[in-house]
Amino acid sequence: MPDLPSNLTLRLARHIVGYSDARLDAAALTVPKQCMLDWFGVTLAGSDEPVARILREELSTGARGGASIVGFDLRGSPVDAALINGATSHALDYDDVHPLIGHPTAAILPAALAVGEAEGRSGLEVLRAFIAGYEAAGSIGSLVMRSHYERGFHSTATLGSFGAAAAAGLLMKLDEAQMAIALGLAGTQAAGLKSMFGTMAKPFHAGRAAANGVLAARLAARGFTANPGVLEAAQGFVVTQSDGDLSVDMPLPPPGSLVIETLFKYHAACYLTHSAIEAVKLLRRQLSLSGPDVAAIDVHVASGHLSVCNIPSPRTGLESKFSLRHAAALAACGVDTAAIGTYSDDNAVDATLTAVRERVTVHGDRPQGRDAHVVIKTRAGDVAETSLDVAVPDRDLDRQGERLASKFRSLAVPVIGAERAETLRRNIRGLESAEDIHALMAL
Repeated sequence: MPDLPSNLTLRLARHIVGYSDARLDAAALTVPKQCMLDWFGVTLAGSDEPVARILREELSTGARGGASIVGFDLRGSPVDAALINGATSHALDYDDVHPLIGHPTAAILPAALAVGEAEGRSGLEVLRAFIAGYEAAGSIGSLVMRSHYERGFHSTATLGSFGAAAAAGLLMKLDEAQMAIALGLAGTQAAGLKSMFGTMAKPFHAGRAAANGVLAARLAARGFTANPGVLEAAQGFVVTQSDGDLSVDMPLPPPGSLVIETLFKYHAACYLTHSAIEAVKLLRRQLSLSGPDVAAIDVHVASGHLSVCNIPSPRTGLESKFSLRHAAALAACGVDTAAIGTYSDDNAVDATLTAVRERVTVHGDRPQGRDAHVVIKTRAGDVAETSLDVAVPDRDLDRQGERLASKFRSLAVPVIGAERAETLRRNIRGLESAEDIHALMAL
């Protein structure tokens, strides 16, 4: 084994602390606010999901506590609020994505909001902390992905714990040494198994990551101890949970350069189904077909998709979010894949959808990536095919903002009404000028 670097974690800790006054350009502030708008939308929409309700009943403490439970007149400790809000935001699996992290905002933003509210930090400080946490998680992801994910770890849960600790620690003004301890405490808590996909445990992963990070930072601030070399230690995070090469230096991205690569979801299912959904929708328009016209659909994706979103015959709405076959059937039948209600228990066993689903074959024969190649054959004998890849960040931030505002309104207005939704959107848009985030969290 090569000599392991002795200061990897401390270098990352120093980099995180530097976000408190790092220069951030317009895009580096715009995209995080778009992440936040999207997060509030999916969190409000997910607030009535069983996973959210159960956690509120178990953990929230009414009007007491330092942090808000989004969408309710409830509060909790920063740790518990981060857990509830994080799990709620991932309940619908409709939140944003980054290939080095998984679902970054669901794991990291709840930690930043809980600590920022409890500590009375400004809107800009919360934004900086979120960016720092996001990019710290991405830096560690560059060391361990994809082998970490392929071993069965849910990176949202594991890498998200580090990101949440970084965000919380920056807001608590930890120094470099304390931040390294917080990272150690996050790393020793980090857990989450892909075998839990399709159950309430998956959104619980995001909430648990947020809570892990808050607890890690708060304990580090009190003098709690941990190995400050959690990344590079001989039995540390990298060597135990990945095939990562520690002889290769970990990239530390310029502040704001990683968060602008965020990918947003416009279908309310697992992100790895989205390229296939878009491809089927495109071919459906080209062929002017309806679901019953389909003779066969062949979906070609990377082999890694098969262990994530290839439940062949889902029986519940939650399982249907992780089924390429069901996603293709929905798209072929013209069902609105952006609507939350589409992924219902009834639709999972709907006779028309299941008949089309039986004609879908999934092949794990594409090169590594998130693209899909789809071939559709109709009963009339027509054949059409296309390849599509949704994993390309939109550089037109105005266009992206408009799409996300539309998505936000569709999710938030039914829960809190148009007036409150618009107030929330304005508060997010001007967040860097806010003295604190109390108005934001009051909705």
